[in-house]
Amino acid sequence: MPLNWRDAVAAFYTGMFFNLFLPGLVGGDAVRALLAARKTQHSLASSLGIVYADRTVGFIAMLLVGTWGALSLHLANSQLVWQPLVLGALFAVGLTAAMVALAFFISQKWRNQWGERIGRFANGIVSFLQRPNSSFVVFAIALTYHLSLIATLMLLGQAAGIKAQPLSAYAMVVTIATVIGSLPITLHGLGVRELACVKLWALLNISLEQAMMWALLWRVMTWFVSLPGGLVYLLWADKTVWKDLQALAESRLKSRPKTETVDPFTIPKPQRVEVAIATLEQLLEETDDETIREALLRRLEELQKEREQIRRTSN
Repeated sequence: MPLNWRDAVAAFYTGMFFNLFLPGLVGGDAVRALLAARKTQHSLASSLGIVYADRTVGFIAMLLVGTWGALSLHLANSQLVWQPLVLGALFAVGLTAAMVALAFFISQKWRNQWGERIGRFANGIVSFLQRPNSSFVVFAIALTYHLSLIATLMLLGQAAGIKAQPLSAYAMVVTIATVIGSLPITLHGLGVRELACVKLWALLNISLEQAMMWALLWRVMTWFVSLPGGLVYLLWADKTVWKDLQALAESRLKSRPKTETVDPFTIPKPQRVEVAIATLEQLLEETDDETIREALLRRLEELQKEREQIRRTSN
């Protein structure tokens, strides 16, 4: 998926913004995949697979940090500690492998539209993981991100009155609380992550008040960091979505009754161009053949240029 760094960062912040209003902590990934697919004229199903693989690699990096923290504190035997870490690892590795195998089986068994989409989803995961250089870069970025987050939350711990706790303690609490908060129980894990933080800090003899204050500071910090993603979405998101919807609505209002036979050449040229663009974009979502995609993209670029020329002329 040819997405440059600027668009990738914009998609990341947009996903963070939508995470605030969706269940768990990863709901915004679906929005990120949708916008990335729209931006690159890529298959949505394949884009979802790539974003899922990207999230899984980052999830593994976070689990490694949390496991290091638990082992350093000699708390790996605690049920509250080892269960989320083990289940998270099984989800990241075992479930992903099983899901890819099942997706390929379904795509071969049911050769319909949904079967093809499931197959493209699996192909997106595999194509991402088959590129070790990209996977390593994603892993390194995720590792840096989680360590930076933990260091920042360590400073918040000082403000909340949590003293003399090492970096490994924050690594363990942040990782396990994030795993538990990722469960799609409440919007953005609200309340679930805070309860997990209180329980985990209790293992280190931190009072309920201090643990809850720290968890709430973490929540507020997340809001402040994520809310600008709404502005990023408004400035960056592909506006052709709204333009296509507006053009479609206008064409319906101006269309003739269905009982009449309509000559396609009597439809105004701007509307014919909009319909052609929408058709090509739909075809791009439904095929992964590189030769066909290349031909469709060339024609789509020509039509988009023609649409811009029509708009400049009309203005």
